[in-house]
Amino acid sequence: MFRVIEVDLSRRVWRVGEESARRFLGGRGLGSWLLYSLGGYLVEPLSPGNPLIIASGPLGGTRIPMATRAYAVFRSPLTGILGGSNIGGTLGAVMRWAGADAVVVTGRSERPTYLLIQDGRVEFRDAADLWGKDAIETEVELKKEHGRNAAVLAIGPAGENLVRFASINHEYWRQFGRTGGGAVMGSKRLKAVVFVASRREADVAKPDALDRWIREFLPTFVEKTTALREGGTLRLVDVGNPMGFFPAYYWTRLSLDGWEALSWSRKIKPEYFLRPEACLYCPAACHRPVRSAKLGVAVDLEYETIFAVGGLAAVRDVDWVIKINDIADRLGLDTISLGNVLAFAVAASKSGKLPLDLDWGDGEALARLAEDIAYRRGVGDLLAEGVKKAAERLGAEDVAVHVKGLEPAGYDPRALKGMALNYAIGYRGADHLATMAYALDISGKFGGADYLGPEKVEAVVHMENVAAAMDSLVLCKFGRDPYDAYPGGRFYDIVAQLLTWVTGEEWKGVDVKEAAERIVLLNRIINVKMGVDSRQDDLPAPLKKPLTFEGKTKKVDEKELKEALRHYYTLRGWDENGIPKEETVGRLLPELQHA
Repeated sequence: MFRVIEVDLSRRVWRVGEESARRFLGGRGLGSWLLYSLGGYLVEPLSPGNPLIIASGPLGGTRIPMATRAYAVFRSPLTGILGGSNIGGTLGAVMRWAGADAVVVTGRSERPTYLLIQDGRVEFRDAADLWGKDAIETEVELKKEHGRNAAVLAIGPAGENLVRFASINHEYWRQFGRTGGGAVMGSKRLKAVVFVASRREADVAKPDALDRWIREFLPTFVEKTTALREGGTLRLVDVGNPMGFFPAYYWTRLSLDGWEALSWSRKIKPEYFLRPEACLYCPAACHRPVRSAKLGVAVDLEYETIFAVGGLAAVRDVDWVIKINDIADRLGLDTISLGNVLAFAVAASKSGKLPLDLDWGDGEALARLAEDIAYRRGVGDLLAEGVKKAAERLGAEDVAVHVKGLEPAGYDPRALKGMALNYAIGYRGADHLATMAYALDISGKFGGADYLGPEKVEAVVHMENVAAAMDSLVLCKFGRDPYDAYPGGRFYDIVAQLLTWVTGEEWKGVDVKEAAERIVLLNRIINVKMGVDSRQDDLPAPLKKPLTFEGKTKKVDEKELKEALRHYYTLRGWDENGIPKEETVGRLLPELQHA
């Protein structure tokens, strides 16, 4: 059973409930069910009634590699539909050790507050002296107060100022990044949540069997995460540009001219790299801390930040990419949305629709603009609304790139066709992790990168189920190789065995697979209640414009995408409008049938 702590900030009260892991696993699945049960789809995103749910997974707190993550669920202030985000570090483990498998926060405090959750109990602490501090300063102060082993979630000024893509920070350089959870915290006047545990272990029903499996599994894990260990995500800069899927100049090119200036192997590793870092109990150590001696800042740099700032905004100066990353970390901004917004601002200024003098590659000017966004100063107030809302107000919808209000990640769907379907159907919007289809495309299998026929669609559905399971267990998605998660693999059986050893209940692979399908369905039902149907399962016009790469035309074929969507809906048991059929709901979520 999951121990769920429910906190009402308005009344400053809390209570403990229980939920089973059997139907929704934990993490994203449990969070989605709790949000549905609380009617979170009925309330405005920045209202007191929007529940902020932070959930670990049933494997969290053990020494299972890649299982120390957590998931946040809420109604997104950026998109208006179901929001969510995944985080690494120590949070998923420390939450469980502290007696809080999941936390549900509702209401709004009258004054700045932080929550201390220690060994199963909750204290409401004054945060007046922390309000206005950046997220890193806040974590430093709270770790001084509660010890270096405390797990801290904190927002920066962007969250306080209700920037719609504000992030929630953890361990300085890790974030609940996507869809605006930081703004939800800010709307509740909740500066931070601190978890403190007097023990550092989770209950395991069969510890000897689990320990033996971990020892036997580690060599395979190490072997199958070699590329991650050697280059983290930054190696994708060196893959995406030669392959032609690296978006540049705000989605108008498939590779950045002069991309070598941002190359991991040629530039960043020899000149900026500090040392590898890892999440708790993870031998992959994929994090790549870097330091700009020129600007005196250090960050944990990821591919998505280089794509968004370096590619979309054409900032080829690594120092300024690092600086903008640091601003985002400290002030609390999602770097994917931020980079999209900055590049959109450059494009809009060049078309005369935004009254700013901006140019491609001007890192210093874009750094200032990032700060203006976090503090909602000047035109930053408009851009803090995200690309969709800013474009609507500027009359620039023709150049705006988003799906369901969420700005895309660093994989152009004209070059990676599986990503066209992924972006169209992602429950959060243009989310690369909805199905991890980029991995299918880059591998060259399942029909190859230029293929979007039935085999690819079926593989995408499989990977969407896997992603839902991983988000709910909560396992890192970089575990897809060692956990054998691709079509035809043993992922569900492996996870079922782990759940059996940890919980003491009998699990089979089919149980995990059905739970994953149930979670995907629940997410769709919630979004349908918020107005989503097949009309939103589409790509924006700019991503349908053909581009040329190395003499070859790359495009999203409208007919091909529509046929892929039809096949996807059929496989999911949804009708032609993207609405789940009653028999599908009856099979997986009978309590919601006819609801």
